[in-house]
Amino acid sequence: MNYSFTLPNKKTLLKKISRIWWGYIFLTIFILLGFVVTLKIQGFIMREEIEASLLERENLLQDIKNYQTLQIQEEYKVRFGSAIASQNIILKESVENLFGMIPEQITLKKIEMSKTQLTLYGVTPSKQVYTFLLEVPLRSIFNQSRADFYALPNGWYNFISVSKINEENEE
Repeated sequence: MNYSFTLPNKKTLLKKISRIWWGYIFLTIFILLGFVVTLKIQGFIMREEIEASLLERENLLQDIKNYQTLQIQEEYKVRFGSAIASQNIILKESVENLFGMIPEQITLKKIEMSKTQLTLYGVTPSKQVYTFLLEVPLRSIFNQSRADFYALPNGWYNFISVSKINEENEE
């Protein structure tokens, strides 16, 4: 027996519209949680990149310091090389001037040169030729000039001439 004119409807715990709203609420919460997780992952990746870039920066700064040290060393080598080259040019000119100063009558056997001293070993036809042609120019250049003569059987003389410059006058 039925006491109602309408058929009974199924009763559900949630109505259809409530289920849709609850679906949207859960979807929104899921999207927000996904967004938060994405932000956390990006933050972690950014921290890792910052640490890597700081380490790379320290390495680059160390490389810069090494290159600056290397540059200072290379500049020193260049200055040293330039000084040696200029000394070689001066020495070459000095030797050319020395050979230009030696008269044809005098023959040199050996030359020893240091910073403050010049020693000449050679042969001269007479003491006067040496005195007038070589000793006078040497005395004009050096502070002290001394020559020792040794007679040869043919009448010529071996000589050893030592000429010195005082170091304080050189500077």
